Amino acid sequence: MSLRVAWGKVPYKEARERATQALPTGERLVQAEVAFPGRKLPTPWRWNRPRVLVGHRLPGDRWEGTKRAFWWIFWRLDAILVTGPELFGGRRPKGKALKGGWGSLGGGLATALWPRVPTTDALPVLQLTDRHLHVSYVQRGRRRGELGAVEPGWSVAAGEVAWVRHRTDIDADTFEFGFTDGSWARVQLRSQHAVYFTKCFPQAAPGRPW
Repeated sequence: MSLRVAWGKVPYKEARERATQALPTGERLVQAEVAFPGRKLPTPWRWNRPRVLVGHRLPGDRWEGTKRAFWWIFWRLDAILVTGPELFGGRRPKGKALKGGWGSLGGGLATALWPRVPTTDALPVLQLTDRHLHVSYVQRGRRRGELGAVEPGWSVAAGEVAWVRHRTDIDADTFEFGFTDGSWARVQLRSQHAVYFTKCFPQAAPGRPW
């Protein structure tokens, strides 16, 4: 059964609550937060991105998908025309949002934030339980934004998260999650509730680390 939400707004609270349906039996939820790829976080190769909510559709998803395909082609051409001169003018962006490669723990988190959702949309939700850090996906309608099905995704033992750094030098919504293998990934947490989620992890000094 779908859940209607206010048009144009990301339903953070409702998505967090709905995502609990994907948690393994016996695990206790500590905190959760809707997550997005952080600034400059690279996109993994298409075949490495998790394909989720296959076959699920909400009213209007098919038509919105057709419109997006048209605009995707338009904006790709526009991006080439706009950024092409910059590539040869020395204005390439500096810094990195991922350390450790796609095979690292940080790479696993980064990949999970770029799901392939062929027939609908999805909100990735980070969930910390007493055992694991999970990424679950909550279906979101393309036209009205209503919430639908839920699907579990990537997970790692909670003890593998070594630290969380608030990148206040970028903006108030940007955080980096570091892992015991030395990797990290940049994540955007836009909800005001994010402070409660991030405080559950060991804290690194805020701001730029170098």
